[in-house]
Amino acid sequence: MKIKPFIILIYTIAGLLISALSAFMTFMIIGTPIGSKMFLQIILAIVFVLPIIITISYFFGKYLSKKFNFIEYRLENIKQEEFNENTEQNFIIEINEINQNMNFVSNRLDNLISDLKQKNQNLSDLLISMAHDVKTPITILHGYIEEIEDGLVKKEDLPKILHNMKQEVNFLNELTVDMLEFISSMHNHKIKEKIMLYPFIEHEIFTLIENKKELQYINSIDKEFSIIFNKMDLKKIFLNILTNASKYTHNGYIKIEISNDTIIFENNGEEIKKEFQEKVFEPFFTISKSKNRKTSGFGLGLSIVKNLAKNNDYNCYLKSSTKEKTIFCLKKIAMADKY
Repeated sequence: MKIKPFIILIYTIAGLLISALSAFMTFMIIGTPIGSKMFLQIILAIVFVLPIIITISYFFGKYLSKKFNFIEYRLENIKQEEFNENTEQNFIIEINEINQNMNFVSNRLDNLISDLKQKNQNLSDLLISMAHDVKTPITILHGYIEEIEDGLVKKEDLPKILHNMKQEVNFLNELTVDMLEFISSMHNHKIKEKIMLYPFIEHEIFTLIENKKELQYINSIDKEFSIIFNKMDLKKIFLNILTNASKYTHNGYIKIEISNDTIIFENNGEEIKKEFQEKVFEPFFTISKSKNRKTSGFGLGLSIVKNLAKNNDYNCYLKSSTKEKTIFCLKKIAMADKY
């Protein structure tokens, strides 16, 4: 039964019971015996009041039915993946609470579905890219193996051939590791802990980065500053950002500092052009136009960073890039912005 006829029925029955009870109680209080004539008068009074009760119930039921119709309407929209919000206010507190909960659920579903679609697209791109990138080294290795089997490789050329084969194998290994890292970064099931950032950078990050004489690494983090993060995720984020920065900073500095609880990565390397700034976090995007597979990279590093940051309730983004300096930021996501 729909809400309008249900309310009309309930209010009509309630009105009849209240009317009858009121009439009988009235006669009992005044001490007048209830005869057949008086009983008939009570029945007539109830019959007279009945249309009024039904009319009031009808309009009240119609009003409430209209107010609750938005639930069916919004659920139908959600089924069609239309996650619109309803900001209309009502004097009935429960209806406002239902509306707010519907907005929350709608936003959650919108974010979850968008996230799943993006992950599905990323995995599709991953397979396409992997098929393309794997084909070349496998073809090269297959060619070398056939030449060796057919005795076409001279003895003095064998070390060079083996060296080239090893490079192709290393390339495949690096590609596989990056692919697995990217897939792993999509899942959030890791334990977070309190990390003192200054010693973490000094002892667990800088020691793993290639030391270039022409490049200065500066740790300007307050020694008392700490964050809640999965330690392995944080290490991967720092290593990816700093390694990427060192690749494009040939003579200068890479500095890490804190500003308003935001971790700032600054370097004075090559400028990221405006047309590339919104794409650098996309999977498989590389700024380098080099055709050399061994130097251009796979374009997964910053995508991994973005995923790992999100898994820890942080956002990593490119704040700005000019000829003077490039700035990446790692910032805590506010609870209000999560959904």
